[in-house]
Amino acid sequence: MNRIADLTWTRPKLVLAVVGVFFLVAVAFGHDVEHHLKAAGFTDPSSESEKGSGLLSDALGYDPNPGVVLVVRSPDGSPLNTKSPAVRREVNQLSRRVAKVKYVGRVVNPLQDPRAGAQLIARDGRSLVILGDLSNGDEENDGGIAAEGVQPLIAASNLNVSMGGFAPSFNEVNDQTKSDLTKAELIAFPLLALLLLIVFRGVIAAAIPLLIGVISIVGTLFVLRIMSEFVGTSVFALNIATGLSLGLAVDYALLMVSRYREELASSGATREAHRKTVLTAGRTALFSGFTVAAAMAALVILPQRFLYSIAVAGASVGVLSAVLAILVVPSLLSLLGTRIDALSIRRGPALSDESGGWYRLARGVMRHPVGVALASSALLLAAAAPLLWTTLTGPSAEAVPHSKPSYSANSYVETHYPRELIEAVTVTVDGKAGKLALARYRQQIEAVDGIVRGAPFVLASEGIAYANFGLADPALSESSQDTVKAIRDLSPPDGATALLSGNTARFIDQKQSLLEHLPLLVTIIFATTLILLFLLTGSVILPLKTLLMNAMTLGATLGILVLAFQDGWLDWLFAYRGPSAIEVTSLVFLFAVIFGLATDYAVLVMARIKEQHDLGKSNEEAVAIGIARTGRVITAAAIMIAVVFLAFGVSSVFFMKQIALGMAVGVMLDATIVRALLVPSLMRLLGEWNWWAPKPLRRIYLRLGISEA
Repeated sequence: MNRIADLTWTRPKLVLAVVGVFFLVAVAFGHDVEHHLKAAGFTDPSSESEKGSGLLSDALGYDPNPGVVLVVRSPDGSPLNTKSPAVRREVNQLSRRVAKVKYVGRVVNPLQDPRAGAQLIARDGRSLVILGDLSNGDEENDGGIAAEGVQPLIAASNLNVSMGGFAPSFNEVNDQTKSDLTKAELIAFPLLALLLLIVFRGVIAAAIPLLIGVISIVGTLFVLRIMSEFVGTSVFALNIATGLSLGLAVDYALLMVSRYREELASSGATREAHRKTVLTAGRTALFSGFTVAAAMAALVILPQRFLYSIAVAGASVGVLSAVLAILVVPSLLSLLGTRIDALSIRRGPALSDESGGWYRLARGVMRHPVGVALASSALLLAAAAPLLWTTLTGPSAEAVPHSKPSYSANSYVETHYPRELIEAVTVTVDGKAGKLALARYRQQIEAVDGIVRGAPFVLASEGIAYANFGLADPALSESSQDTVKAIRDLSPPDGATALLSGNTARFIDQKQSLLEHLPLLVTIIFATTLILLFLLTGSVILPLKTLLMNAMTLGATLGILVLAFQDGWLDWLFAYRGPSAIEVTSLVFLFAVIFGLATDYAVLVMARIKEQHDLGKSNEEAVAIGIARTGRVITAAAIMIAVVFLAFGVSSVFFMKQIALGMAVGVMLDATIVRALLVPSLMRLLGEWNWWAPKPLRRIYLRLGISEA
C-alpha cells in the first residue's frame, strides 16, 4: 500500500493512462458481450429431469415435451374451418416451415396426424394447435433461438397465429430482462449523479464514483466476454455487473474522498495526507472489495448457469471496484489536491466530518446495551418470521409479463386444451421392458393422485420408451410436485430405470440441487468471511458476531420479501403481477449479495473502530468514534446503493422485482438497525472480549494481519 501511495502521488498521470488503456481494451472486446451470452440457465445438467430430456433427445432427435405451441385461429374470430382447402394449405405450409427452423426437431400437425387431432383441435371448433418439439432439452437457450426463428413465420401467416409454450415464454422473459436493464440504467445513473452531487457538495468530487463505476462495469463485461468463450454464461450476469459496480464504486469513492478531506483539514494537500488516505481508507476499500468478491465467488460451485455466471460477475466487480478505487481515486486526488471541492454547489458539514449525532447515538445505545440488543434482535427476528410460510416458485409461464404475446397464447391453451400440451410429465423408461410391463407401469402412474390422463408408452429406440402424462394442477403447484414425487416412488419395470422430466420435475430437481450444494456454499462463505475479518481485526469474537448479524439481516430481508410479494403487501407499489411465491434461485443470489454487502459495511465500520482501539482508546470510545466517523459515509452510501438497486424494480419480470427490493432492503437494514444499534450494543456488552483471540492465532495475526493505525 505504501508503494501504491508513492506511485499514485509521483506518477498519477501514468496510473490513469494505464487504467485508460484497460478501459479502451475492455470496451473493444466487451462491448458486444450480450450477443455471446446465453439465457438464464436455472437447471442442473446432472439432474434426473435433464438426463431424461437428454436421453430422449438423443434417441428420438427431439424432446417429446413440446417447447413451442402455435395456436391457430381465424383472422376474423369466427370458427376455424379445418376442412377448408385454404386453411389446410396454410396450416400444412406453416408446419413444414416451422419444421425447418433451427433447434426444432419435430412438428405435430393435427390435420396430418389423426391421432393428435382429437386433442389438438379445440372442441368449440375455433382453433387448433401445432406442436413444435425441440431437437434438444435446452429450452431456455436453444428453445429461445427456435422461438425467434418461428416468429417471422407466424407473422407472415394469413391466419391468426400466436405462439406459447416454455421456449417462447422464457425467451420473452429473457428479452424483457435485457430491455429492463437498459431502462434501469437510464433511471439509476441520473438519480445517482444527483445524489452524489448533493452528498459530495461538488461536481468534481461527485464525478469520481461514477467514473469508477463505469470502468468497473466495462471491465466486468470484458471478463464475461472472456468467460463466454470457455463456458456457457448467463445474460443475467449483466444485471449484477451494473448494479453492484455502481454500488461498490459509491462505497469506496465515498470512503476514500471523505478520508482525504479529513487529512486535508489536518495537514493540507501534502504527500503525508495522500499516504494516510491510501494506507487507511484505501486498504479498507481493497480489503472490503476482496471480501465481497469472496462471498460472490462461492456461488461458482453451483452447477446452474445463472448462479455460476453471477458468481464470476460479482467477484469481478468486487475486485475491480476495489483495485480501481485504490488506483484511480488517489491519482485523481494527487492531481486535484484542494480542487477536489471545485464547482461546489452548497456549504455545510462534509461527509468526512465527525458526526456528533452518530457519536451521541452510539453513546446512548451503549448506556442501555441489553435493552437495545434485545429490541433490535427481536425486530429482525420478527421480520424474518414470514420465512416459515414461504412458497417457492421457479421458471414457468407465470414469469411472463402479461403484455407479452406468449402470455395470452398460454392462457388460451390452458383454457381450451389439456394441460399436458404445455406442462406434461414425461416418463422415460431406460431398459428392455416388455409391452405388458410398460402397460402395467402406465396403469400405476395413472392411478397416482393428480394425474388426469396418460398416453401409452412409445418406443424411442431399442431399450428406451416414453409416455406423457397430464397433471390436474399447474406445473409448479405443491400438488403437482407431490404427484411427480409419488411417480418417482413407484417401482419401474424390472431391469429398467425411470427418469421423469418436464417443468414440474425440473423444478423439483432445481430445488434439490440447490439444497445439496447449500452446506458447502454456506461453509465457504462463512469460512472466508471469518478468515478475512480475523485478518482485519485480530479477533475471533468480532468475525463470529458479524456472521450472526449478517444472518439476521439476511433473514429479515427475505422475510420482508415474503410479505411484500407472496403475501401481496407491496403489489400496488411495484405493480406486481407475478406468482404469490418467491423465486428459488433469487434466494440463493440474494444470500450471496446481501451477505457480501453486509460484510462490506462491517469492514468499513470495524476498520475505523479498530484504528481507534489500536491508538489506545477504550473499547466504548473506539466504538463511538468509529461509528461517528463512518455514520454519514455509510448512510449516504447505503441510500445511494438502495436507489440503484430499486431502479431494477421497474422490470416487468417478477423475479427482477424481488431481487431489486431484496437488495435494497438488505442494504438499508444493515446500514441502520445493525450498524446503529446492534454493533454498538453488542460491542459494549462484550467489552475487551471483542478483541480476544487464542495465542496461536494472535501470533498469526501479528505476522499476517492488517493494522490501520
